[in-house]
Amino acid sequence: MQSDSAGPSPARPAHLAQGGPSGLHAISFDELPGWTADNHGAALISFRRSCEAVLKLGADDPLDRKTGGGGIYGEAGDWQPACRSAFDASPGTARTFFERWFTPVRFPAETRADALFTGYYEPIMRGSLTRHGAYQTPILRPPRGFAEARRAGVVFPTRAEIEAGGYDADRQPIVWLENPVDAFFLHVQGSGRVTLEDGRTVRLAFAGKTGRPYTSIGKVLIDRGAIARENVSMQTIRAWLEAHPDQAKEVMDMNESYIFFRRLDGVGADLGPVGAGRVHLTPGRSIAVDRSYHPLGSLFYLATTYPTPAGDKPLEHLMVAQDTGSAILGLQRADVFIGSGDKAGWVAGHMKSHGELFALVPKDLAP
Repeated sequence: MQSDSAGPSPARPAHLAQGGPSGLHAISFDELPGWTADNHGAALISFRRSCEAVLKLGADDPLDRKTGGGGIYGEAGDWQPACRSAFDASPGTARTFFERWFTPVRFPAETRADALFTGYYEPIMRGSLTRHGAYQTPILRPPRGFAEARRAGVVFPTRAEIEAGGYDADRQPIVWLENPVDAFFLHVQGSGRVTLEDGRTVRLAFAGKTGRPYTSIGKVLIDRGAIARENVSMQTIRAWLEAHPDQAKEVMDMNESYIFFRRLDGVGADLGPVGAGRVHLTPGRSIAVDRSYHPLGSLFYLATTYPTPAGDKPLEHLMVAQDTGSAILGLQRADVFIGSGDKAGWVAGHMKSHGELFALVPKDLAP
């Protein structure tokens, strides 16, 4: 996802603070749709990855500095006993582990009306380490002094300005892509794999964003009448861009936000990309959340559906918040990491589901 690690920590929304409304209440695991049928062992593996970071925090630290501490998520110390115990649990005892240490919490009914769950994935593209032939679209590292400039509130150039050379132009790009549309969707997804001409793979991870506003070009195309609202998806947007090369750049440039990347070396092909929580994402178990509501490292149960060519199927999984994104805004809003490659891309591109997100919090914190 387009992750944003810069900027001050937002205030905790009132309904997540201590003493919130009665609409925020503990429920039993039996009330979670499909709980007993879930693969709890798969969720345990993902949770352990976040626990490694949680166990390095001070007991009084928040799980996530951007979210802040207190409320139903407490502090790191509230999670650390469960995290230590997680490494003693096995896939066969995972359900017992989660039921022993956590309590499900249901959010107020009024928040569920706007619930929306989408998907994202790790694209696989073709590229080259040198600029030649069709390989003309650069993927850039952050410019010199980027982090300091972001903290200082420096206004960065727009996407169009950066692509015209308005960046630290004397630095060699990480890689050159064959297709500018691939590059645009790489920016939207926030990570990717690039297959080089000799068969090697370069892994790319999010390294920063300019802070310019994110604009959905899907909405732009809907407003122009280019794609019907009911037909808009990542696949239809891509098809339109590739069918209209004379207009594609102008449309893509309407999203001023620009993403910088870093190269990941020595990462096994079986590991997912690294999310904002700085852990490898797990397909079907990692979600991107709005960090003004939910801290990275926290646990959730998601009851929704996902698309298949044969129709929607239930998606009822225990999830870990391990990423964030510019378009992920709201308490009942999450983006599910689907996986890598075209099949995952199809699901991610078509997923726009309703349902419900439940929090799992340490028992002592349950309202």
